[in-house]
Amino acid sequence: MFNFFNEIKSDLKYLKKITLDSYNIINISGSILYIEGHIGITSLSKEIIVFKVKGGRIVVEGENLIISELTDNTIKIVGKIKLVETF
Repeated sequence: MFNFFNEIKSDLKYLKKITLDSYNIINISGSILYIEGHIGITSLSKEIIVFKVKGGRIVVEGENLIISELTDNTIKIVGKIKLVETF
């Protein structure tokens, strides 16, 4: 199966140890959010979604948030995304 992030990683082999090894976040127009590299969801509501990634957590805040796709390590969230915070 084609994986966009793996293709980018293979193109960037000349770079040493960058953060692509832990997780990736792509925010499209504040309405679609792709995250690759999650370890698990810790909190879920229509306003806040929190999940673990290697080295911390990611908090997504917004309105009418829905997880439209979920795999072992990838999440697609749709809704009105107001804040994406890592810690």
